[in-house]
Amino acid sequence: MLKNHINSFFSNDASAIGLILTLLGLWGCLAVYNTRIYEAEPYNFVARQLLWVFVGLIVYIISYKIPFQYYKKYVIFLSLLFFVPLMMVSSLGNSVNGMSGWFVFQIQNFPIYIQPSELAKPAYILCISFVCFRFKTGLTKFIILFIVSIIWIIPIIIEPDFGTALVYFAGFIIVYWIGEGEKRYLAVIFAIAIISAVVIVIKEPYVLKRIYGFLFPLEDPTGSGWHILQFRHAIARGGLQGVGFGKAVWSNSYLPLSHSDSIFSSLAETLGFIGTLPIIIGFLLLIYLTFTLAFKSKDYFIFLFSCSLVSVITFQAFLHISVNVGLLPPTGITLPLISYGGSSLVSTMLGFGILLSAAKYTAHNKSKLS
Repeated sequence: MLKNHINSFFSNDASAIGLILTLLGLWGCLAVYNTRIYEAEPYNFVARQLLWVFVGLIVYIISYKIPFQYYKKYVIFLSLLFFVPLMMVSSLGNSVNGMSGWFVFQIQNFPIYIQPSELAKPAYILCISFVCFRFKTGLTKFIILFIVSIIWIIPIIIEPDFGTALVYFAGFIIVYWIGEGEKRYLAVIFAIAIISAVVIVIKEPYVLKRIYGFLFPLEDPTGSGWHILQFRHAIARGGLQGVGFGKAVWSNSYLPLSHSDSIFSSLAETLGFIGTLPIIIGFLLLIYLTFTLAFKSKDYFIFLFSCSLVSVITFQAFLHISVNVGLLPPTGITLPLISYGGSSLVSTMLGFGILLSAAKYTAHNKSKLS
């Protein structure tokens, strides 16, 4: 009986994915609380994050209810709607931690931070998926897709936010690869990526310092190696079961930006491997459910968009995790649905709402044909 109920629930794709997104969002609220537990008012950040989870669910439901043919019909308008704030933020936005990537709005002394580069991700993937869909094969497809992607990425580099730019560039590679791009052009992409990385390292000395600190953290333990060493200490303290709430010393004292960039290692210190496992399982379930829906679709554009969107989101998630466990140099990448911040959470909910709208559109067309 229980098995039948579970199978029945997961046959409703919107409910299953919505539940996973909600649970991950609530798990993120728990993780955010853990990083603020020693403060005088530890519930402030959690209350804000809970509010963003609620807003994200509303966005998810609304975007799911909008028929997908409208997203496809007005893809250029949607792209401009999200691209214009992205282009303007570097000159008109507010600087946080040396990066001009936010618009800050004050509502009765309550600041609301909006990060256009996070909000624009679903529109970006929809845009380049549409370009890839319109141009089937050949050099023309590669050049136009590359130019469109670079137009989106340049404003993010200007901020500068190289971590998010990396995610956007990965989105370009993912869309082109899933869209049956030619291998020789993929080789060109990787060559361009290597050259760009070298240029960034030369022009931005702090990037080279981060790489050196990643490779030799003990050479500069209070400088470039600080992040890596703190990740190691936090995860080592957590072990299998964690130290428990109220005992996470590293999360509340030493981890840099423990509520965002270091939230995975912060949770690992408190709840151990057992506490981080639900996050990994949650993202793997999202991959499974989304790809299952995508492969059911006979609409190539829907297949391309669905697979690309979930791939980009999970790429960012596992990039964050890889940095936090010391497999990659620090990139300043947040963990979708878990890290503190409304822009990323709402963006992820929006993306999956559009994705489910696409799946519903496919199912509706199948029923009409039958």
